[in-house]
Amino acid sequence: MLTQFVPPDVVGAAIVGRTRDRARREGPLSMHFAVYYELALALFPDQSYEDVAADLTGAIPELAVVVPAKSALLGARRRLGPEAMRAVFERVAAPAAAAGTVGAFWRGMRTLAVDGFAVEVPDSRDNRGYFGGPSTRLGDGEVMDCGYPQARVVALVETGTRAVLGAGVGTYHDGEQPLALHLAGHVGPGDLVLFDRNFPAVALWQAFAGHGAALVMRAKKSIARTNVRPLADGSYLAEMWAGGRTGRRDVCHVTVRVIEYTTGGEMIRLITSLTSPEEYPARQVAALYAERWQCEVGNLQLKALQMRPGATLRSRCPDQVRQEIFAHLTLNHALTRLTTLIADERGEDPERVSFTQVLKQVRRSVVRQLARTAAQAADAAHAIAADLRRYRNPPRGPRTSERRIKRLRHRFPLRRPAPRGTPVTTPAPPTTITLLPTPTS
Repeated sequence: MLTQFVPPDVVGAAIVGRTRDRARREGPLSMHFAVYYELALALFPDQSYEDVAADLTGAIPELAVVVPAKSALLGARRRLGPEAMRAVFERVAAPAAAAGTVGAFWRGMRTLAVDGFAVEVPDSRDNRGYFGGPSTRLGDGEVMDCGYPQARVVALVETGTRAVLGAGVGTYHDGEQPLALHLAGHVGPGDLVLFDRNFPAVALWQAFAGHGAALVMRAKKSIARTNVRPLADGSYLAEMWAGGRTGRRDVCHVTVRVIEYTTGGEMIRLITSLTSPEEYPARQVAALYAERWQCEVGNLQLKALQMRPGATLRSRCPDQVRQEIFAHLTLNHALTRLTTLIADERGEDPERVSFTQVLKQVRRSVVRQLARTAAQAADAAHAIAADLRRYRNPPRGPRTSERRIKRLRHRFPLRRPAPRGTPVTTPAPPTTITLLPTPTS
């Protein structure tokens, strides 16, 4: 699967001039191998360096005899560098949906969404100093770090397939809007991008619209309230100003269409560049916005299924953290490409294909190499038993571990326990969209 969706020629073109390898001749652990090894580390996040290398080379007799030492594998990762892995991701991350993919287009436009998430990284001194993380203030005013350092990722996702098409990686203190600005170059005419209410800003709007993309953003009540002009379907045109500085001549502003509606609960406000009520009825635009949740589901698949729930990355320095994140994004894109391929062959919506089963099958396909026949399985068992280096712990003196809280708990009030036998989920009626009238002031 890795070589199908991350072909060697693409890897070779991506890493030229971007690695940190200064060797005059290519050794056995080449930079090409380092890319695929980095992807394999993402595929098996709970396995050691040596175990992942054994999974990759177990079917090749010449390579299965001796697994490289951890220090050599770590050196290959360091020589690869984050920019090379980022280039591999950017060359691979093309749209996954074909023209006939079910649910990938709306009125001829490819639907995309932008959203961010945080990734916990090991609590080393370098990671803490570079990425930062959550903190709390004690009673005497002292600020104390709590939890793991965190990297922030903002991803551009194809909602019909949940394939990541672009990503910005920053620190815990970086805002989502600045990271999202770097994604504008990944869109173009024929794309429709959905945003959550944390993103509305004139600079971000102009960046994406300048590349020809249509936009739909959820907005707060205070945004786009000036120069209201009603439209026939109950929506209206208004102006959004940079920084909320309404009416100043030296401040940029854009004209947007505002759609306000409810689904039986809170009011939802959308601002969009689709200004024609005849071509894009407000009720249909409101129904489309629910597609943004496919981006959330894609982030959940990456964090909770691919990386494992509550897991931290394995890298202890910032460059390798970024390199590992781009490897996870590349692997996730390859998995969604495979999911889309399965769905397209059967005329199904990619949402109906289980990401969990695809991930398990890909992992099995690597491990199966070790046991194609009974004789090969026996040879592999003898080789494992003979390689005691992988199972012997090094001698260590007495150690202690300070008791520290690494993850904040009980961020929300505890729910009351449900009666025994209560189902986890219950059927809900179809969502009813109720458009709200245009405000008079």
